[in-house]
Amino acid sequence: MPISREYARSLFADLTKNATVPLDPDELLHMPRLRQHGHVFFGDIAVRCYKHKVRWMYDERDVRAAGQALADLHVDLGDVVDVQLPAYRDLPESDPEELYRSDWRRTLMSWMVLRARFKLVQENRPYEEWDDWGAIGDNGLPGGLTWEEFVASSSQAWHLQNIAGTRPLQLLVWTGDAWLLPWSYTELLDRWEQREGELVDQARLCRCGAQGPYGGGWRRNTRAG
Repeated sequence: MPISREYARSLFADLTKNATVPLDPDELLHMPRLRQHGHVFFGDIAVRCYKHKVRWMYDERDVRAAGQALADLHVDLGDVVDVQLPAYRDLPESDPEELYRSDWRRTLMSWMVLRARFKLVQENRPYEEWDDWGAIGDNGLPGGLTWEEFVASSSQAWHLQNIAGTRPLQLLVWTGDAWLLPWSYTELLDRWEQREGELVDQARLCRCGAQGPYGGGWRRNTRAG
């Protein structure tokens, strides 16, 4: 049975209200990766989007199944691992294929760097003083950014809070020399990377056999396919 995005959001929120993984039901409203593969992810669970009478909707069975699976998922908050965030690289240095592929560790580091850079802009500091702005401090954050500043600024931007419909900052912990997350949660995000990559690869494959670029913008009919 097709249901509206609003009802899907309400239903999913109710089913997962006691889930151990911090989730963002508003993903069902925003549908952030609709253009890439037509699904909304919560962890490694993909909920398919449907076009019904000129409106994007969901199948109630899909929403219920996803909600129940996540409600039953147990995350042991005491069983943690070092997430080993990669060094930040500017976009021009990245291969386009690599750039668009999901990488939750790279995303976390990008959030930190972007908020540190934004802090310098807000402080109106001369560009000449930015030489070491990306250096990682004793608190694991770059550019003199504090954890409180990072969380507060991230909360003001929806796209800087969520990875695969989950909120990692609610679980991320700095020990003094490493960033830690629950092991089962990192496994969930690793599975999401693989599953999302599979869906994107399926969606970008044309009937003629050609494969469109990872970033999208190629979905149109031509004589060649």
